[in-house]
Amino acid sequence: MRRENPPIGQDAKTTTYTFHFQISNKGGRQACSVSVQAPNFGDATTCFRQNWPMIESMARDGLTGRSSDDTTIKLAVPYEVMRPSS
Repeated sequence: MRRENPPIGQDAKTTTYTFHFQISNKGGRQACSVSVQAPNFGDATTCFRQNWPMIESMARDGLTGRSSDDTTIKLAVPYEVMRPSS
């Protein structure tokens, strides 16, 4: 029997989970992190994986025009925006 995820309401408790990754940039590697607010680690991981193309695109856009002094790209995405479809 499959259990559906309960709807996320304003009263739902969420925690911020941060995922760290690297992307290549001009022959080097760039450290990045994305924070996802979700009710549990499993939902945050699923959200991160399902939205990887958008996350990677946002990270690459964030690298455009940055100076070499900026070493980390940080993104924050609320779970409600990237919520996995049931």
